[in-house]
Amino acid sequence: MSQDCHDLIQVLHVAARVLPGLTGEVGAPQGHQLSCGRPGNAAQVAALHGHWQRAHPEAGPHYWSARSWSLLIWQPIYLSLLAVHLCGRAPCLAQMGQSVADGSVYGFRLPAHCPYRGDQRALVACASEQLQAFVDSQLAEFNAVASIYPKMARLLVADCLRAALLLAQRHEPIPNEALLDAECTWLEALGLPGGGALVPLALDDGRQCLGMGRKVCCQHFRRTDGELCDSCPKLAADERLQRLRTLAATC
Repeated sequence: MSQDCHDLIQVLHVAARVLPGLTGEVGAPQGHQLSCGRPGNAAQVAALHGHWQRAHPEAGPHYWSARSWSLLIWQPIYLSLLAVHLCGRAPCLAQMGQSVADGSVYGFRLPAHCPYRGDQRALVACASEQLQAFVDSQLAEFNAVASIYPKMARLLVADCLRAALLLAQRHEPIPNEALLDAECTWLEALGLPGGGALVPLALDDGRQCLGMGRKVCCQHFRRTDGELCDSCPKLAADERLQRLRTLAATC
């Protein structure tokens, strides 16, 4: 096995171990997979969006678009963040093939290549360039089929990024201050709106940790079985803080 492929396989192994469901393989995108720029993508994006329209017609277009868009972006974001912070690598996302079926996006393929190595800022810069290209391409394809406000789309990217950072911290002893710096570095590199939103939390047991302060609502509350998430910006500030503290105390 070449060192190039070994490094990539190691990144995929770590990602799958840390986040079950983020399962990658080495190889070119398969015919059934969604890969930005390929013919047939529109049909797959439309099928994903249509699934959520049919599953929850009462939720409306804001929910359908937010849900579909979040599914399309979560794998490349989590893969990139976990690769940088847990592996010291930045994989190339060009020709990433994602498996889309039954309203879900799980599993992907990446062509064999050598993930970039470097110091932390160089890794973030490289990974951000890859993510920016992916987001721009995927957003154009999404809006050709459905529609989502560009600001909302990018705020959802930023919130997904924050969630990935918090996951990385649970598997690597990253100090809170360093994670806050990393949040700002990623947001700046990607030109994302909203500013820092990781929330410092002082727990009753004396621990100091960070919580997820979302900048945009995922619209889940619009479903008949939905409600506001613990980190939803629609919550009053005091209620959200209490919910976040309660949630963090169980981790």
